Amino acid sequence: MERRSTRDQLIESIGFCPKDAIGWLYAARGFFKLKDYHSVIECVTPALRNERTKREAQHLLSFSFLHTGQTDAAAGAFFKSINFGNDSDWQLLVELFIDNPKLKLT
Repeated sequence: MERRSTRDQLIESIGFCPKDAIGWLYAARGFFKLKDYHSVIECVTPALRNERTKREAQHLLSFSFLHTGQTDAAAGAFFKSINFGNDSDWQLLVELFIDNPKLKLT
């Protein structure tokens, strides 16, 4: 079965899609609470392009990559999240490298 796009899910469930980065960040938060991490990854893209929302969006993206088994992407995303000021993400990055000794930041 093919996965429907997040846009299609939003239009079907609430009748519209967010129009700006803040709206997309709120949608990402909702999908994160529902543990629909693939939808979070789709939603954060517009929020990553906005200075006001990119820090939290990067944090959500990092965890979503981790929860979907994308270890390499999660490591890179956590590193970027730390650079955006999410200092608490250091712990997850260190744990990823401890649990995955062959992991490299590229």
